[in-house]
Amino acid sequence: MTLKNIEAYTTSRSRFVLVVDSGERNRRFLSGLLKQFGYEPYAVGTVAEAVELVTVMSPVLVVAARQLDAGNDARGLLTEFRSANCACTAPLIVLIAKADPAFERECLNAGALTCLRAPITLENFYRVIQVAIELVPRMTIRISTDLSATINGKRTDERVRELSENGAYVLTGSLYSLRTRLGVRIKLAESLVTADAEVIYMRRSCEDRKGQAGMGLQFIGISPEDQKHIRLFIRRKLSRDATFVRTARSERTGSGVTS
Repeated sequence: MTLKNIEAYTTSRSRFVLVVDSGERNRRFLSGLLKQFGYEPYAVGTVAEAVELVTVMSPVLVVAARQLDAGNDARGLLTEFRSANCACTAPLIVLIAKADPAFERECLNAGALTCLRAPITLENFYRVIQVAIELVPRMTIRISTDLSATINGKRTDERVRELSENGAYVLTGSLYSLRTRLGVRIKLAESLVTADAEVIYMRRSCEDRKGQAGMGLQFIGISPEDQKHIRLFIRRKLSRDATFVRTARSERTGSGVTS
């Protein structure tokens, strides 16, 4: 078999996540979700494809449904990984539609990081991923966006590339020094939020693989109402294509992330 477009992922190995699920719609949903979380997902539908991939390039994380193709399951996937590529040490998260303590113990004994039972909230899924692979895990969801922003009452070329209820990453050609305090306004789909923010890091264009300068902002003053607006915006954006992910369908496909 041939892995499609795998070369495109070699430049983003530190964000490369493998999704293994026999359900096409679940693969699309999980891939879209991981993309919004800031990762580079590659989804396959069979154990054979997953094994072929890890012999080519090791992911930083594997997300797999309990039941896979042709009678295979997540426990068997772990065994196949060990046989195919001993260098692959990526943590594996197993998505399970309903409680099965015996199977969960078998997965954990085989090397799985954890088993998540349906219904799995977006927030819990995000936190588990963060704890699994990030040196400094975030506890609130941060997603990829493309929103207009105003800094200190002026708007030039600012775009919000990543957003959480606690901060944002803003693309801009006008960088400010670290610890500078700024007034920020961000236009969401149905509201305008304002916050006092502090610059906590920056990237010049030469330091970014896409050649885009930007700065990370931490909100140090934001109203509970505006934080709520951001949370709702994030949930709506993540849930837009998730209507099919429900426990009833998950019983057939083996996964169960819900909005």
